[in-house]
Amino acid sequence: MSTAGGFDTVIAGGTVVLPDERSMAADVGIAGEQIAAIAAPGSLSGDETVDATGRYVLPGAIDPHTHHGIYRSLAEDGESESRADLVGGVTTIGNYFRRAEPYAEIMDGYFADAEATYHHDYFFSLGLLSFEHIAEIPTIIDRFGITSFKWYKNYKDVAREKFGVDCDMHDDWADQFIETLAAQPEPTTMGHHSENMEITSALGESPYLQTERTDTTYRGYETLVEAFPAHAEAQSMIASGALARMHGYTGFYAVHISAGRTADELAELLEMGWDITGETCLHYLSLTTEECDERHNVNPPVRSAADQETLWARVADGTISCIGTDHCANLRDDKVGEDVPDSLPGFPSSPLLFPLLITDGVLTGRIPIERVAMITATNTAAAFHLGPKKGQIAVGADADIAIIDLEREQEVTAELLQGGADYSPYEGRVLRGWPTHTFVRGTLAYADGEVLVEPGHGTHIDRPV
Repeated sequence: MSTAGGFDTVIAGGTVVLPDERSMAADVGIAGEQIAAIAAPGSLSGDETVDATGRYVLPGAIDPHTHHGIYRSLAEDGESESRADLVGGVTTIGNYFRRAEPYAEIMDGYFADAEATYHHDYFFSLGLLSFEHIAEIPTIIDRFGITSFKWYKNYKDVAREKFGVDCDMHDDWADQFIETLAAQPEPTTMGHHSENMEITSALGESPYLQTERTDTTYRGYETLVEAFPAHAEAQSMIASGALARMHGYTGFYAVHISAGRTADELAELLEMGWDITGETCLHYLSLTTEECDERHNVNPPVRSAADQETLWARVADGTISCIGTDHCANLRDDKVGEDVPDSLPGFPSSPLLFPLLITDGVLTGRIPIERVAMITATNTAAAFHLGPKKGQIAVGADADIAIIDLEREQEVTAELLQGGADYSPYEGRVLRGWPTHTFVRGTLAYADGEVLVEPGHGTHIDRPV
């Protein structure tokens, strides 16, 4: 421990959560953009002091699963959603971004929009939709510093019509995708949307193509659950994970695991030595089918209370090691349709990572606060190759920090969250465990309800770090 003085900022008197899932009373010294010291309480001095007495000091949350620029422009989402993130202690996001055009021709413009608008740091994960995209992988890594990609199994056989690409995204394409990633000298990550399209498409009209509806019967949330059965998710993860295993690829990342069955299958695969990282999302941990309405249309859908309890158990035992949100910004009038399947998929929730995990996880005894730091930051940084720069309270790491008050209680409203959406899928819920302060690379970016940095403070995280 260092006892030197003269820091730009000292976070004093809090309980600091460390990367090895320990916590202790300590001061944190910040110099420039980095954490420069972790020391005994009262031993550090600085130009500014933030009193964290009675609160927890955690690494800022990393939401690896957002979709900025899907319903609005990337510039609009970058500005509003990163502002909202600071309210919730989120300091970095990963944006799953897919376009049909060659990425080498379009990404410069999107980078310009993002660099001018984000309040916090960000990285892109690019969805590949064609053989031409696969051929671009070395260029994407070398030129843009992007090392994470996505395999959308839900676009199999519909990509031509939906995106205008000359590809059906069959397994010959997937085989080349994984083989190309495995051949790269840099470590990469492949996000995998687990869905067996032969099964889900046979259960009804494709949700991915615009088709005219002839039946006007109201369809509730159970319609989504029936259309996207748990076994179709689990089977897809296993089959694609096996293909990755055939190529010796170790960066397979199963996104938004929604079903207890999928989580249990993942536990068995990990016991057998498979290299798969599992992610679930807030809504699968905090909602059940019976609670959901048009606001909660998402794929895969929210499932039963039994699924929810299994997911919590698998978060607790480490089978599921990362938490995302699948965040989309949209307006209530655009989101809500005539019934549940007619409503837009996706909703906003990144700023609620800490409050929901603390309220539904820590305060119920499901997981300790130290586990929250791992699943929202440390493990995520490892999965997306952001560390040691991101995701931990450690000397030399970026000073991305959230000071959390476990007693702070607030009702969820769109106004509180300060994002681009005029609703929340959790609106009206009273949650505890809100940040009082959020630091981004050493700068106090949010304090007690006020965002203190301007758009453009954030920057892209070039990888490899």
